[in-house]
Amino acid sequence: MGVERMHPPKYWLMRAEEFHTKADNCQYPGTRDSLRQVAKNFEALARQAQMILDLTTQSDERGLVARRVAQEHADEQRMN
Repeated sequence: MGVERMHPPKYWLMRAEEFHTKADNCQYPGTRDSLRQVAKNFEALARQAQMILDLTTQSDERGLVARRVAQEHADEQRMN
């Protein structure tokens, strides 16, 4: 993991779309295939970026829940 953390998934999908368009407009088969491969690589980066984003969001949410539960527990201990 690395470069996929630099931009959100939407960025990588836009890049993939750009290269699909370039491939569609290319008259040379070898170049067209290369451009399509680049587009697939950008799509893979988008999937990885989305997974990182999802995991980060889940982790943040769990952290908030854990802090809330710990605070509730501390409040209960003070009351007793």
